[in-house]
Formats: sequence, structure tokens, C-alpha cells
Amino acid sequence: MNEEKQKQLEELIIQIVNKKSVVEARNLIDEEPTADIAEIVDNLNLEQQLTFLRILKTSEAAELFSYLDEEVQKNLAQSFSEEWGMNLLQELQSDELADVLDELPANVTSKILAYTPIEKREKLNKVLLYNDDEVGSIMGVDISKILNTFTVEQSLHKIKRDYKKRNAELVHYYYVVDGTNKLLGVLTLEEIIFADENVTIDDIYSPVASIHSSDKKEKAAQIFTEHDMSVLPVTNDDGILVGMITSDDVIDIINDESTEDMYKMAGINLPKDNDLDYIKTPWYKFVKSRILWLITLLIFVTLTQIIIHFSLNNIVTLNSTNKSVIETYSLVIALAAVVPTITNSVSNSGTQANISISRALSLNELEKKDYTKAIVKELLVGLVLGLTLSIVNIARLSVFYASTGDLLKEFSHSKSYWVIIIATSIALFISIVIAKVLGAVIPILFANLKKDHSSISFLVLNILNSIFSTLLIFGFSYWIFNLI
Repeated sequence: MNEEKQKQLEELIIQIVNKKSVVEARNLIDEEPTADIAEIVDNLNLEQQLTFLRILKTSEAAELFSYLDEEVQKNLAQSFSEEWGMNLLQELQSDELADVLDELPANVTSKILAYTPIEKREKLNKVLLYNDDEVGSIMGVDISKILNTFTVEQSLHKIKRDYKKRNAELVHYYYVVDGTNKLLGVLTLEEIIFADENVTIDDIYSPVASIHSSDKKEKAAQIFTEHDMSVLPVTNDDGILVGMITSDDVIDIINDESTEDMYKMAGINLPKDNDLDYIKTPWYKFVKSRILWLITLLIFVTLTQIIIHFSLNNIVTLNSTNKSVIETYSLVIALAAVVPTITNSVSNSGTQANISISRALSLNELEKKDYTKAIVKELLVGLVLGLTLSIVNIARLSVFYASTGDLLKEFSHSKSYWVIIIATSIALFISIVIAKVLGAVIPILFANLKKDHSSISFLVLNILNSIFSTLLIFGFSYWIFNLI
């Protein structure tokens, strides 16, 4: 949905909400994709969201509700205190309702479950039983099972009956089971429709790949890819059919997996709830998720500094016996040896911001109205991380230069090393802030120019960060040396 269309749709929905126009609301549902409407409703306030849902048919409201953001669903569900809201939740598929319940406080969940029919409650318990990383936690349990002894005619009647009673989702594949509900195979809807009515299902079904309910979600994505499937049956230890996974579920898995891989490469720790939405995540959570890697990196790249420091000092000592020359060169070497450690930390810091913003842009989590908010968020993260890393840098350089004996000599000698410590720490602080801001600005700029913001922005960012951090290190060192 382009920006102009989005603005028009937003104005229309607000107008419908203000007028409480039932006719206009239902016409809108018929004319516009539900996902586009949900995108607008996500950004309304709670009162407006409730008003819009109320003027729709319960089935329409439930369909729209299923497309809303998880946080919006949670807030709405907590506000449902009457029969209308409970009826809306009961219209959801069991796995969709389970996802909502999983986010709610225990007292609200209990209230909703008390209103839920026993049959559906049993289905919900099946899904809620599993851990978040298991296939069972995302499987749909509203499925129409076809007995292998059924005729084609009986199968069609059952599919229609289950769908009308909302006991099953309408899908392209239907699974064949025996009398004990053990999975036997699969049939497409076309195979059922075009087969002779008197043919037994046992004669026409095909074998099918399946997945265990306690398998990891990543395995489901792998099977989908290998078998080119749109629906995958889920079984338990005894081979009993307990649910199914759709391509929508797998797309979410793949998105989450690719994001996790990207974040791990940049040293970003994912939150425990795996909530990756950039705009909705508070800035301090980004600090928490990024800081450990940056501190670890800064400490361990000291090895690079040690190698450069002692190697160049040995070269100077071998080629000169003049003490003053050696001391002068040693100071220059000490400063030069710090540069890679600072530029590495700055580069990684910028990469973290770049990956977070690029991902948010790719998944349309960032709209134009959010650009300023994103840049300010990275600025705040940069200030805190920059200050923290500067303190760590002061500590690590103090220990290093004390171990070499340079800080333990007379002040006329040691003051030069204190200058290096202070100058590089100030440069590190400013460079981290700049890197975070550039990490947000550059991908946003390239996205606006309709360019590939993921690869181009990464290259440009690293070049700029190296230039700025190096300039700042030598610039502050020169300035402070002049002062003393």
C-alpha cells in the first residue's frame, strides 16, 4: 500500500469511526484488503479501535482482529468485559486465540477460558502445552480429518459441515486418518471434488511428509522448503494427527530465523520474548541487547593493540639507539596501536544500528512518520553505549600502559600516555554516537532514494565510521597535546 493510499484509507476509517457508520464500515471491509485495514487500525487509539470493531459483524471483526499487531490484540482483549468481546474472541481459530491468551495476564486468560466452549478449550490446551520454540505452539488445531473408509461424497459433506460450524479452516490439502486418528496420507481439494462420489478415500490418497509436535520450528521451515508444501501435518509420538502448520506460519519462522542470524552476526542479543519490532521496542532494551558484545569486543581487540605496539617498538629499538628518538617513536606507536581497537568498536556499533534499521525497513515496520523517532532512538542508544565504552576504554588502557610501565614513570613521561587514554576515550564516545546516528540515517536515506539500503548502506557506513573515528582520535590527541 503506497503512502497516498494509506493516508486516504486512514482518513476514511477515522471518518467511519466518528460517524459510527455501520454501512460504510462493512462496505470498506468488502472493498479493501483486511491486512491494509488492520495496518491503519493498529495506529488508532483503543477507543477508536473498539468502536470500529463494534460496528462490524462479529465474524468480520474477528477476521480483522486476527490481522492486528500482537500488542494491539493484547490491549483489546484486556478491555473485552462483555459478551460482544467474548464472542469476537470465540470466532478466532483456536491457534489464533491461543496466541492471544499466551500474551495476557492469568486473570484475563481465566475469564476468557471460562467463556470458551469445552471442545475449543481442549484444542487451546493442546497448543498452550508446548514451548514457544516447538512446532506445537504454532500449529492450527481446527482441521477437518477425513477417514480412509469414507467415500468422496461423505468426505465433501464433512468438509462443508466442519467449515460451516467453524470447526476447521478451509485449506487446499486435507489429511486422511484411520479409525484411531493416525495419519495415513493427504488429498487435495481438487482430487476430492473431481473424483467419483462413490470412490473410497483409501483408494485415492497419497503419502505425505509430517512433523512431530515437539520438533523445533526451524525443522518445519526446512520440510516446507524440501517438499514445496503449503500445509504440513503435525503428529504426536503415536503418529496421531494433532494439527497442521500453514505457509503463513512458516513465513513467520523464516523471518524470525533470518533476523536472529543477522542480529547474532552483529552481536545483538535477542530479547527473551523475541519481540523484534523496532518502533515498539524501548531504546534502553537496545542498549541492553547490544552492550555486552561491544564491551567484549573492545577488551579482546586489545590483543591487536598489543601486537602492533610491541612489534613496532621492537622495530624502532633495532634501528635506533637514541633514547629520545625511541621515546618519541614509542609515543607515536602507542597512539597508532589504539586506532584499530577504536575503529573496530565503532564499526561494530554502527553495524548494529544499520542491521536493526535495515531489517525494520525491509519488514515495513518503519514508515516515514517513524524516521525521526528511529534516529532519536539510536542517538539515545549511542550516548549510553558511547559513555559506557569510553569508561571501559579508560580502564583497559590504564591497565595496559601500567603493565608496560609507561604510567608508572615520572609525570613528564606518563602524562603523554594519559593524553592518549583521554583523547581516545573522548573520540570513542563521539564516534559511537555518530556511528549509531549514521547507522539509522544512511539506510533510511537509501530507502527514500529507492536504493538497496541493506548492502550499499553497510559499505558507506563502515567507510564513514573509519574516517570519522580516525580523525577524532588524532584530532583530540593533537588538541590535548597542544594544551599541555
